[in-house]
Formats: sequence, structure tokens, C-alpha cells
Amino acid sequence: MTPTNLSCVSSRPCTQHGIHRGILHSLRTQKLQCFKHRAYSAHLMKPSVVRAQGRGEQAAKTAAKKPVKAVEQTSLFQGLAEAQGQLNASNVSWTTFLGLALLAGVTFGSFIQVSHNNPNLPVYDYFTFNIDIFKGQIQAYDPHKFNVGIAKESGLVPLLLAPIWLLFPYLQVLLDEYNAEDPATVEATSDGKAGSLAFNLLMWGSIVSAFLLSGYVYLNDFPHWQCSGILAVTAFLNWKAFDNTKQGLFLAALLTVGAPLTEVVIVNGLHLWHYDRPDFFGVPHWAGWCYAQYATGTGNFGRYLWKKLKA
Repeated sequence: MTPTNLSCVSSRPCTQHGIHRGILHSLRTQKLQCFKHRAYSAHLMKPSVVRAQGRGEQAAKTAAKKPVKAVEQTSLFQGLAEAQGQLNASNVSWTTFLGLALLAGVTFGSFIQVSHNNPNLPVYDYFTFNIDIFKGQIQAYDPHKFNVGIAKESGLVPLLLAPIWLLFPYLQVLLDEYNAEDPATVEATSDGKAGSLAFNLLMWGSIVSAFLLSGYVYLNDFPHWQCSGILAVTAFLNWKAFDNTKQGLFLAALLTVGAPLTEVVIVNGLHLWHYDRPDFFGVPHWAGWCYAQYATGTGNFGRYLWKKLKA
């Protein structure tokens, strides 16, 4: 055998040995990596690590949401400011608008309130009197009678109604301007609705009917949950028929909650009137649904007044 052949033969075992060593090294490396991976996976599955990761992810989500909320709040305030600017740029005087709204509340509002002031609904404790609408005679106050045409009233009613008639017509036109592109707002502020006297008189007739119904169910000792259910339905129907906007629903909800809370202070702190069958803190829980309909009425009056002054 020649030297060349001997070298070739002797090199084969070395080569094969090198290959085996490479394979073994590769297998050891893979096993080590697998072991490290399993150990790391076990570490990640520890409750403390999972909780930390969860907190980290939640913190990241919260941090991502904060700028969005800030933008949304800024956008809301900017939108309301722009809406106020648009109203200020019109030819309507705020003094005239708010003055006429206050006058309407003191006169027309007090007359409308008569339909809600049946005996014991509520019982006024100061400056009270009954007036016969048909005869024009002021009579002695009798909280236990229910006579058609006899209106129970208090000299404090115009003063108490004034804030509602000042605030809610203004809020209605402001939110309408803010949400002016909404199709429901376009319809609600159209000449056929907001600008129509007949439409507004029909609306107030429906609201007065709901007020009279509240007196009927209350004086006939309906359970208060039934009173609430009936008046909630009438409040929704009046909003749907005469408003049907998101901002109108918001204002109705605002007065539904805010007015009874104010009554809690008036009844328990100022003692200007009281209810003979209250539910909580001297106030029946169905009262809010009557105020909801008042929000629809005063809001649409604000639309009507704004249109007439702007024309």
C-alpha cells in the first residue's frame, strides 16, 4: 500500500470521530437550550411573575388610554366652547333670551304647575291658597279636597320654578348647537317642530295630561311603584314624541335625579313643603319622572324661543 493510500485510510477514523464529536456537541447544546427554556418557562409560570406581568400589561393599557381620555375631554370642552361661540355670534341677545325664559317660567310655568298641585301633591307649607280658575276667586287652602277647576298654589312656586326655566332652555340650545350635525337634532330643531307654536302647545298638553294622571294615581292610593312605572312610561313617550335627541334624554335624566335631590334639601332643611306619603328622605321616588317631562317641555321652549328671536 502506498503512503498516499495509508494517509487516506488513517484519516477516515479521524474524520468520523470529528463528525461524532460535532453531533454530540450539537445534542448537548440543544439539551442545554431546552433545559434553559423549560427553566425560563417555569419561571414565567410562577404566580408572582404572572402577577407582575399582568400589572405591567395593565399599566401599559392604562397609560395608553390616558392620552385618549385627555383628548376626549379636551375635545368635549372645546366643542362646547365652540358651540357657545356660535351662539354668541348670532343676533340673539342673551339678556332677552334669559329674561323671556324667566318671564315664561313665572307666568306660564306657574300655570302649568297648577295641574300637578292636586291635594297633597305636594302639601305647601307657606303662602298657600286655592284659586277657582273659572270664577277667579281665591279660596281657603284645603289639602284634602279635589275639585275640578280648583287650583292649589303657593306664592313660592314662581321663585322655585325660575332656576329650571332659566337653566334648561339655555342648556338645550347649547347642546343642540354642539350636536348640530346629528340627524335627530336637525329634526328636533326644524321649523316644523322647534319653530311651531302648535307643536309646542301639543307638547305641553301632553305634559299636563301626565301631571294630571300623576295626581289621579296618587290620590287613588296606587302603590308608589305603579306610580313610578306609569309616569316613567309617559316621560319616555313625551321625550320620544317631542324630542328624541341624545341631549334631550341627558337633560331629562339630569332633572330626574337632580330635582328630587334638591327637594330633599327643601323638604328637610327649608320646610317649604312636604309629602304625606314619602319614600325616602321625605320625597316620593316617582317625583323624578314628573321632572323628566318638565325637562322636555322647558328644553323645547328654549328651542322655540331661540328660533323666534333669531328669525
